[in-house]
Amino acid sequence: MLLTPPSRLDLPGFTLRAWSPTDAVPLRIALEASDAHLRAFTPWVVDGRVLGLSLEDRLAQHAADFAAGKEWVFGLFDPDGVDVWGGCGLYPRVGPNAVEVGYWLAVGRTGRGLATRSTAALTRLAFAAPAIDHVEIHCDYRNVASARVPERLGYQLVDRTKNNAGNELLIWRLDRAEFVERVNDGRIE
Repeated sequence: MLLTPPSRLDLPGFTLRAWSPTDAVPLRIALEASDAHLRAFTPWVVDGRVLGLSLEDRLAQHAADFAAGKEWVFGLFDPDGVDVWGGCGLYPRVGPNAVEVGYWLAVGRTGRGLATRSTAALTRLAFAAPAIDHVEIHCDYRNVASARVPERLGYQLVDRTKNNAGNELLIWRLDRAEFVERVNDGRIE
């Protein structure tokens, strides 16, 4: 297990918490309200990655994977930890000694710095593990708002590729040395 992040992070103005099956109702509300907003760039957030699983089953799988150290997926909640404002996670799918940060926001929650601040928090968590030498962010090239997140945090655009649907993805990367520099210059608090 590369990482051992806490299951809850209370940040100024919002909370990141590992998903639980009991989050299905507020997540369903956020997903239904955000369907068109999310479907353009991240249809798997709405549809799920595993066909045939209920939302409760998906959340139970996220919780089990978090506990087992397979991947660490968080809900982004209001400060009371009740209303779903989005989600984010750390995914060890980009090679050894590396993780990918993913994030999404519910409609009406964009433009407030939530994705940037949650990504900064996850970037710090990733580099707290000595084995992690770099962190990546992959986003659809058409999703200009999403691409601003790695830019703000000092990630470098290192590649463009196609995903399984044929859409062009931007690949952003932050190495450990660059992370330390970004922390020292205040870009990542």
